[in-house]
Amino acid sequence: VRAKTEIETEKNGRERIVVTELPYLVNKAELVKKIADLAREKTIDGITGVRDESDQTGMRITIDIRRDASASVVLNNLFKETQMQANFGMNMVAIVNGAPHFLTLKQMLEYYLHHQEDVITRRTKFELKKAEARAHILAGLRIALDHIDEIIKIIRGSQNSDIAKAQLIQNFGLDDRQ
Repeated sequence: VRAKTEIETEKNGRERIVVTELPYLVNKAELVKKIADLAREKTIDGITGVRDESDQTGMRITIDIRRDASASVVLNNLFKETQMQANFGMNMVAIVNGAPHFLTLKQMLEYYLHHQEDVITRRTKFELKKAEARAHILAGLRIALDHIDEIIKIIRGSQNSDIAKAQLIQNFGLDDRQ
């Protein structure tokens, strides 16, 4: 993981490195102090000044470069000697078909995408089944509204609800759920 940097050229011909983003878990104040220490000790040659120009608009660290030094060489040395570049080790272990496996990044993404397809397919099938069940009930209500007088007559004329239910199913082609 690397810091986001730009190399700017000032009007007088001098170059400077501008850092606008830092890697995760890097403390800005400690980084500025470390760069200043490396410049003072001449571990990294070519740095004349380090300033933290951060404000409400965002983070900005400027590193001034000597005229005779190359900004890209200084930047590569900063990546090497400071936390402007950090490595993170990962064990990419996942359970595949019931057994743990070490996976490459590509394999991890492929299995994740397959999992997402499976989740979306299952969710869509569930929602479709639910909507079809609701549509079936609504079809029965539509039949009931179209023949409301006959249905009321059958219900009132029946001795109990089981007889009324059987007559409604027989006369209007409704099923048990409707």
